[in-house]
Amino acid sequence: MKRILTCLSAGSFLILIGACGSEESTGNNNIKSEQNQNSQNSDAEKTNEENEKYTNTLEIVELSSQDEKLVVLEDLVEEINGELDYDTVNRTARASVGEREFYMVEDIPVVEVNGQYLPYDDIQLFFDEETPYVTLAFLDKALEGDYQLEESNVNFTIEDEEWEEIGNDVSIHDKSPSEMVDFLSFLERPIEGASVSTVESHLPGAPRDYRNGKHEGIDYYDYASGVEITTDTPIYAMAEGTVVRVDHDFEEYDSHEERNAELEKAAEVGFTPEYILDRLRGMQVWVQYQDGVMIRFAHLDSIPDELELGEKVDEETVIGYVGNTGTSDSLNGGDGGLHLHKDLLINGELFWEPYDLEETAAILYDLWS
Repeated sequence: MKRILTCLSAGSFLILIGACGSEESTGNNNIKSEQNQNSQNSDAEKTNEENEKYTNTLEIVELSSQDEKLVVLEDLVEEINGELDYDTVNRTARASVGEREFYMVEDIPVVEVNGQYLPYDDIQLFFDEETPYVTLAFLDKALEGDYQLEESNVNFTIEDEEWEEIGNDVSIHDKSPSEMVDFLSFLERPIEGASVSTVESHLPGAPRDYRNGKHEGIDYYDYASGVEITTDTPIYAMAEGTVVRVDHDFEEYDSHEERNAELEKAAEVGFTPEYILDRLRGMQVWVQYQDGVMIRFAHLDSIPDELELGEKVDEETVIGYVGNTGTSDSLNGGDGGLHLHKDLLINGELFWEPYDLEETAAILYDLWS
């Protein structure tokens, strides 16, 4: 090229250089064009693959009473070929999908899966009139799916054949009282030195006429438990477990009138609906243990700031302090009626349901007296 250029005039040189430059530029542009086209094709293929994996679509609903994006639970369960049973009085929903059964109660930030309680406070159930709704977190956390928002819809996919097994075959109905004692023997006392009360109304299964049902848990009052109880009395986690609910943002009833109105609803239907019963328990911490055992610690006065959802705890961990939240005493102010209420469940069932009151008392006395 150099030899040819030296024989040409300046003008020809400029023309030739221009021609050469143009030829090289055209070649580069063609390469870039091909690269851009390949990139666009690759992006398009990725987009198509992405869209193909979302096999289901539901409309997103936003209720004026809620800040969350929701989907109609009945539509969701139908879309993934599951079964749904919901109760508008208790405001509960039980959905069966594949090998999993999910149970939720309105406004309770916990989801039960095959009797195990999972630490997801963003999975919540809401009712509007007769229709149950669930937050989008139910899709990826409870159903272990994947979803993508698109304007007013949510596209999602669920691979239930990839689910790990949750739950066990432990049943409360095939254990004698002595076998139940052995089964629960890993649990230490929730209050240091406190014994189970001998007052019948403090025991699970005792009648609760004022709210049309039965007392579900075990009460620890100072006059009946053998120790002094104040709002400085620590409550221990009792054994190794996982915190699945922690009410750091607890809000008490605004007034006696509000609380009494909910008790009147219970009187109308002849029992205390689940969502009301939860409010009556006041500030709570729930801990999931081995073999499907779960305990609700209720009426707490306060919870340590450092206690976190999903945290691993043991018998030396303080999960809260004794109080009276949720009770009429709390609305009166002061420390009247201080006590710990704890509900013990096994795979979602109250442990005492197969036994009469005498048998239940014997189990508790063997464990913690």
